Amino acid sequence: MNETVTNFIVDTIDDSIEALKKLCRIPSVAAKGEGLEETAELVEKMLEDAGLETEVHETSGAPVVTGWIDFGAKRTLLFYNHYDVQPAEPLDLWDSPPFEPDIRDGRIYGRGVADNKGDTISRIWALKAFIESGTEIPVNVKCIVEGEEEIGSLHFPKFVEKNQDFMKADGGIWEFGGEGYDGVQEAWLGLKGIFYVQLEIETLARDVHSSMGCVLPSAPQRLAEALSSIKDEEHRILIDGFYDGIKPLTEAEWAAIDKIDLREADIKKNYGVDEFLNGMTGRDFKEAYYNAPTCTICGLTSGYQGDGSMTVLPAKASAKIDFRLVEGMNPEDIKKKFRRHFDDGGYSDIKFLWYEGYPAGKTPIDHPFVDVVRRANAKVFDDLKVHPTSPGSGPLYIFKDHVPMVSIGVSDYDSKGHSPNESIKIENFRKGMLRLVHLIDEMGRW
Repeated sequence: MNETVTNFIVDTIDDSIEALKKLCRIPSVAAKGEGLEETAELVEKMLEDAGLETEVHETSGAPVVTGWIDFGAKRTLLFYNHYDVQPAEPLDLWDSPPFEPDIRDGRIYGRGVADNKGDTISRIWALKAFIESGTEIPVNVKCIVEGEEEIGSLHFPKFVEKNQDFMKADGGIWEFGGEGYDGVQEAWLGLKGIFYVQLEIETLARDVHSSMGCVLPSAPQRLAEALSSIKDEEHRILIDGFYDGIKPLTEAEWAAIDKIDLREADIKKNYGVDEFLNGMTGRDFKEAYYNAPTCTICGLTSGYQGDGSMTVLPAKASAKIDFRLVEGMNPEDIKKKFRRHFDDGGYSDIKFLWYEGYPAGKTPIDHPFVDVVRRANAKVFDDLKVHPTSPGSGPLYIFKDHVPMVSIGVSDYDSKGHSPNESIKIENFRKGMLRLVHLIDEMGRW
């Protein structure tokens, strides 16, 4: 590795932080359709400044930005990122404005700094380090930065369908990763699938005085009854056929998992709980963490939510639910089974508003590209835990027929992605960029 490349990362750390701040100042909230065009333009400009050829691909939603350098090398490395972020609410829980990045105690705070703008900048800066130092990049490089990951990558599959050749590579780096509870870096080889649904019910023409609750139906009451039918007291999902076809973890995956300490006590402390569901621990906890599907009520809305009291019988109620899916589960199949569950239970009056979803995807744990990532990590960090998959979701399934993907990044266990006071450690940001330049170098030797 040419030292001028690594020196560039160290010497320009302030510049890379400023680039990250600039990107985080734009409130690119996909759920609200805010700032997406502006952010896509900035990402394209940053890729151009790093020496890549670029193109902005219009979709029916947010643009997809691509960048590439083709040296005619033996290997091609692909980076996948997204420039959209989660809503910043509740705003009153932030210690600093979410879209005015702030540095405190060695951390950068701001919405999107961990998920996923910090990783986006780190990858652009790693490429910039080669170009600016006059060092030849030993691999071909492709970058894909989409703008709808946080709402299920609604239009990304159509982009992939139209750009099959661009998707091909020898190895790819997914959009997240970082430091675990024990300070050890973590890599993830897979992601669960997901789909999202909004449930709506209207039992009256309008809200009425609550005294009429003795003779008129309550929308939130009926919705609550329907929701309570989804799980039993042990949190098992009661939708008929929900667990059919799930692929168990392989022997190779279990061999890796058995060596991983998931730091149960630290997880409990971080989330403020005394125990996990059903008191699970050990192998039961690990199996659920890596390979259990979920059904989560993400939000409930009905009636009066202001200060004080208001005696009202609400006419409407709604709930937002997400399902996390593991290998062997198909979103369309689960949607049909969920609808049938409510219909058979007498809740056909509840309307379903479906959001797009996708299945799970994984890279084999014994793929040689995983060893390339291990070697690069060892040049900067002491160790690397390799997880066969993540409890989180992402459209990794799209890539599994084109390129093996490994997820590493610059965040950590306390980054609070999707929550107030999202942040990353500046030291992890710096070291993450150094790891990436070593990854590019190692891949050139593969």
